[in-house]
Amino acid sequence: MLQVQAGSPVQFAMGDKTYSLRFTLRALKTLEQEHKISVMRGGDNMIAAVRDPERLALILFYGLRGSHPEITLDWVEDNFDSGMLLDLAPVIAQAISGKPVEVPNESTPEKPNGIGLLSGPSGDTISDSPKTNSGISTLKN
Repeated sequence: MLQVQAGSPVQFAMGDKTYSLRFTLRALKTLEQEHKISVMRGGDNMIAAVRDPERLALILFYGLRGSHPEITLDWVEDNFDSGMLLDLAPVIAQAISGKPVEVPNESTPEKPNGIGLLSGPSGDTISDSPKTNSGISTLKN
């Protein structure tokens, strides 16, 4: 028998506090019916919604509200800013889809700066420039 379990919220830290973001069906329905924000109708709708500050604030508000009923829309608008967008986009996407999102150029132990390996160019690249540190590489045939 298939056992269904409610989705786990996606947690993120802001300052010294951890917040939980989760989109219940009620939150998704409210976003779509009352605010005409359809985050589940493909990536283009989600990207359009995140580009609009008013829509982004509403998405964050409804996603946070279930775990943090004290949070208001005004609080969201006062405490989140555009500088957080690159960090928040995968968090929002994971909270909506329920699936982890791979973040390009994310820092990991192997890539501490998020750009690449510390060892330099990989074995399948060659430099197009006489200067080996020019940053221009092409794939070998």
